Order: sequence, then C-alpha cells, then structure tokens
Amino acid sequence: MKRLALAAAVLFLFSVPARAAIIFSDDFNTEHGGVGILNYNSFNNFTVTAGTVDLIGNGYFDFLPGNGLYVDLDGSTNDAGLLTSNALALAAGSYVLSFDLAGSHRGQAETVDALVFGGADPSYAALQIVHASGDPFTRVAMSFIVPAGGDLVSFSFQDPSRDNIGMLLDNVELQSVPEPATCLLFAAALAAAWRRSATRA
Repeated sequence: MKRLALAAAVLFLFSVPARAAIIFSDDFNTEHGGVGILNYNSFNNFTVTAGTVDLIGNGYFDFLPGNGLYVDLDGSTNDAGLLTSNALALAAGSYVLSFDLAGSHRGQAETVDALVFGGADPSYAALQIVHASGDPFTRVAMSFIVPAGGDLVSFSFQDPSRDNIGMLLDNVELQSVPEPATCLLFAAALAAAWRRSATRA
C-alpha cells in the first residue's frame, strides 16, 4: 500500500506543472488615493528621475476606461521621466517580468525602452517596444536569470519621445520560474523512499 501511495505521489508530481510565484505586483490603482494627477512622483514601488510621468485613468485623461489608474510614460513637461522600481533582493534563478503597454491614444506611434538591471548594473534584459497610437493594452514579458549569489534587481521604463505624448503602462508583475531540476530532485527523493519501503515489505 505504501508503494502504491508513493508511486501515485510521483505521478501526481509530473502531472501538475510547477507554478510561478509572484514576487512583485503593481496595478497603480492605489496611488494618489485612486485619483489621477499630472507629473506624479510619489509612487509606492517606483521612483521617477530625469523628467516626469503622469498618473491617469479613473476618468482623468482616461484614454482606456475600465483599466483603473495607469501611467503615461511621458509626463506634461516635455521631458519624459525614467520610471524605476525599488530594488528587490532576488535569489539566483529564473524570472519573468511582465507588464501591459498601450499606445499613446493621441495620434502618433511611440517607443518604450524596458530594462532589467542588477545592483552592479549588469543588464539582465532589455527590450524596445513600439506601439501605434490606437493600440490597446497588450501583455509584454521579459525573461531573465539572476546568477549564483543573487542580486539587488530593479526594472525601468522610459518613453524617450519627450513630447508629452507617451505610451501607457499598467499591471507590472515579477514572477520567479520554478527550476525543472527542483522537481526532478523531489521526484528522485520520492522514488528513493518508494524503494526503501519496497525492500522493507
């Protein structure tokens, strides 16, 4: 009976895919009491440098109603800001940074540079995204690996157009990706326990 239970546990392990763990998530909806504001720089999880961004939505310059608050990456000063997350202490392993980006919805195509970097400023991932003005929110994902020893990791977004018409950012999320080797080690441990129970029977 023990052997059947252990064998079932091993089969169950391989029948259920490992799930990613969410480490960071921000939809901007709690910023500024849920009310939009131009040239905002009091984010809970981000800082703005070298320019400005706007917190919009919820009826305030709301180009995509129904999405709560979101960020216009080119603020209202003709000087697009660099939106950078607070540093996160990440262990060695695989990660995915995902976020929603939409076009400016003000008549012209825009570009956004997204970057993931470490404490010593190695770039783990970099991506340049271009959207037409009318493009809706679409999901973008960036995979990266933190090396042995871990690192303090941040990610940033910048629309370099500097014309007060920026792409729109929402729903930023960071997940760890389970390593297949971890699942294999657990399966090996279960198999060893099964063998031990078989020799005792």
